[in-house]
Amino acid sequence: MRKIVIIATREFLETVRTKMFVISVVLMPVLILAFVLGTGYISKIAEKEELPARTIALIDHSGLLAEALQKQIDEHNEQNPLRRYVLKAEGTTAAEVERVRARAAANELYAYVVVPQAAIDGDASCELGRVDTQMKAGRTLRRMVTEAVVAVRFGQLEPPLDRDFVKRLERKVTFRELDLQTGTEQVGDTMTRVLTPFAFMFLMWMGTLGISHGLLTSVIEEKSSRVVEVLLSAVSPTELMAGKILGMSLVGVLLISIWGGVGLFAADARGMSSLITGMRLTYVVLYFIPGFLFAAGLMAGIGAACNTLKEAQSMTFPQSLLTMVPMIMWFYLTEYPNSVLSIIISYVPPITPYVMILRICADPHTPVWQIVTTLAVLWAAVFGVIWAAGKVFRVGVLMYGKPPSPRELLRWLRYP
Repeated sequence: MRKIVIIATREFLETVRTKMFVISVVLMPVLILAFVLGTGYISKIAEKEELPARTIALIDHSGLLAEALQKQIDEHNEQNPLRRYVLKAEGTTAAEVERVRARAAANELYAYVVVPQAAIDGDASCELGRVDTQMKAGRTLRRMVTEAVVAVRFGQLEPPLDRDFVKRLERKVTFRELDLQTGTEQVGDTMTRVLTPFAFMFLMWMGTLGISHGLLTSVIEEKSSRVVEVLLSAVSPTELMAGKILGMSLVGVLLISIWGGVGLFAADARGMSSLITGMRLTYVVLYFIPGFLFAAGLMAGIGAACNTLKEAQSMTFPQSLLTMVPMIMWFYLTEYPNSVLSIIISYVPPITPYVMILRICADPHTPVWQIVTTLAVLWAAVFGVIWAAGKVFRVGVLMYGKPPSPRELLRWLRYP
């Protein structure tokens, strides 16, 4: 045991002293802070920047829309003095329409709108052309044109209806959503709450794969430089592998603790600390430890069997591809955490930690029996992978030349 601790300590110190580790420790917190705090700050700065007035050309075949649309633009300009629009009515002949399109294409106009008579009387579409693809500006233009068309429709009724009165009747009902666990009002918008499970899963994914691949690199480097032969003169292959996995596990725990602490600070600064509950953090730890040990054992075995990083990358590709499944399906898993498919893939060991974190964060009432059984399956897979990795490590760490075939790997597993 003393030799394992010595190897683990060496592996830990050698890793945390590298430039890449320091960069990962600093870079990820910077990205977290920039995402949580910087986006709001940048948006405020952008909103304070004054833009030149943007000209909108109106081609109105009904002849009724200009006044109503001008009213909408005036209201917008009053509320957004730094984002002003200017309306300019144009002719409706085919030649004039083509001239307006050409001016917009030449960036002489910001946008143009063609409103056919059937858009007032029926369901015909209006034509909108813009020089950019800004989502907010596009929504604003469509909203103003829609409000103007609706106002004209109301004015044509007999007797005319008061559009403002109808809008007051149709005003949105607001809600205060409460957290059933604490009884307090939920903070953050809906999108923030939806992305919270993904943030937990991504944190685990980065910590597990990033550090475990470091173990793979370490084994291959020591094997190719023949340092491993010196080490094996003092310790057994099992002790060497166990020490390496233990040392890299400590690195993973340290990294996750730093990233998680920064994330908690950023969430607290935005008033969203209630989204990071103690129960969620507990489950992160419960699933991160076996998930990391599984990945580390797999990487240690692959590293021992290969001689170059190119060979190792070929062997790890299927596992890397499988771990992308939760990244691709995260929205489905958070929307349907208790579907049959979500439950089934929860029992696939390489991705169990990520899938279960998504499900638990999305549904705090995930059945306890599923949590217990997935942890049991995951730990059983950990012991199986470490046992197999130990067999491969014992034989492969001193093997050079051509990488072993799958049949040879199976033969190594049968060695006593």
